[in-house]
Amino acid sequence: MLRGVISNLLLAPPEWIPVPGNGHLLRSLGWNLLLAVIPVILGYLLAWLLRKRLKPAGLLLLALPLGIAWLGFLPNTCYLLTEWRHLLFDSRWEALLDAGHHSRIAMYHTAKWALFFLLYSGMGVFLFVLGVRPMEHWLRSTGQKPYVYAPFFFFLVSLGVYLGLVLRLNTWDLLRRPMFVWNVALDAVTSRPLLVAISIFAVILWALYEGADIWVYGVRARFGKGGGGAPAPAKGPAKAKRKK
Repeated sequence: MLRGVISNLLLAPPEWIPVPGNGHLLRSLGWNLLLAVIPVILGYLLAWLLRKRLKPAGLLLLALPLGIAWLGFLPNTCYLLTEWRHLLFDSRWEALLDAGHHSRIAMYHTAKWALFFLLYSGMGVFLFVLGVRPMEHWLRSTGQKPYVYAPFFFFLVSLGVYLGLVLRLNTWDLLRRPMFVWNVALDAVTSRPLLVAISIFAVILWALYEGADIWVYGVRARFGKGGGGAPAPAKGPAKAKRKK
């Protein structure tokens, strides 16, 4: 799996390391990553459009469809957080994980894959933040408080992840069979166990967003204008020139 990319950089896997068919997982992960980039582009485009102060007709024809598309694609960023399930539960890694108990080489390859999925999940969090920040900044620019909308917003994103991960729906189903999506979403929010699980994941997403957003602000402050380094010492007042 990802043999053409990973194993060329690191040690060649032994025979007992399961490697799926050529490029299958690479295509799957690449496709999921592409879907996660789309809401970032849509978020910046939507925020730019809203700052144009469109007339009601323009908002209805342009901003509303774009906002629906942005919200529909946004759960794809958080979906990357769930890719850990492949390493932990897929049978293709069973031999590798079992061998890791008594083989240092197997432990090394397990750590290698764990690092890969950690970085992949981290990319999902990063894209999630980039996808939401433009809209948060737009809300603040209009004098609104984003935290008022945050509980409902993160719940919707969490619900979208559930629909994609468990029911295997995708963004295109919003166009192809909207009533079916509505019905299964309604079933999810009216089921107490599912409602609790989706709500807990929404809180996790909110916490991840706030933490990653603080990190992004810190990076910008550190490497932004002026380098973010220690301020230069203030110069003392210039001495007055003596009168001749």
